[in-house]
Amino acid sequence: MDLGIKGKRVLVTASSKGIGFATAKRFLEEGAIVTISSRNQESLASAYNKLHSLGQVYMVPADLTNSRDVENLVKEAHNMMGGLDVTVYVTGSPKPGNLLELTNDDWHQGFHLLLMSAVIAVRESSKYMKSGGRIILSTSMTLKQPIDNLDLSNVVRLSLAGLIRTASRELGPKGILVNGVMPGWTLTERVNQLSKDRARREGKTEEQVLSDIVREVPLGRIGLPEEVANVILFLSSSLSTYVTGALIPVDGGLIRSTL
Repeated sequence: MDLGIKGKRVLVTASSKGIGFATAKRFLEEGAIVTISSRNQESLASAYNKLHSLGQVYMVPADLTNSRDVENLVKEAHNMMGGLDVTVYVTGSPKPGNLLELTNDDWHQGFHLLLMSAVIAVRESSKYMKSGGRIILSTSMTLKQPIDNLDLSNVVRLSLAGLIRTASRELGPKGILVNGVMPGWTLTERVNQLSKDRARREGKTEEQVLSDIVREVPLGRIGLPEEVANVILFLSSSLSTYVTGALIPVDGGLIRSTL
């Protein structure tokens, strides 16, 4: 099936590994032109070397906590690809911790990483996009269901729901669609980090923690980055031309909320 993605010019932020990398890979497999980014230049170069055989790919180093870096990333992606049709916003993960542990600096860092970077990415991308443009934000299931000891994510990411709905209404008249995905537990380095942290706090092994997590997921397993990427691909395709302002969970049924 032709998804209408071939030849599309796509920017994927934080794409040297995990969900971002899987997303960039899937777009290349569908014939898109892709720009990848990461603040770690070594990781970025490694990702580029893994992807360049799949198609036309560019790379731009960028720290998403730096506003100028985000602005420059969008501009450079547009210039290198000769246009911008799709922006997929992915971020690294914030520091785990609770209210009593996290410092003011941690909260400021979380704000810039999780929210301000998204605002800038949406705003700057929309300046270059024509009718039919797509902006997809990868958020978290914490928008619907807080996770213990992930207070930065629980609090700051919630604002992305407002950003997605607001931007979808403001950019809709221009023909630009704005949506989000809410990944649940996904097999990335982040899960390894959180399982180690939780094991330490609860006096369990990492295997016991992962078993506890899986027990809560109706599908009985942790998701793959490619499964999140496939939903992002759908939201960028010709199959989703009347979908905007949506937040789609990709969580194996974990979220219990009905709204």
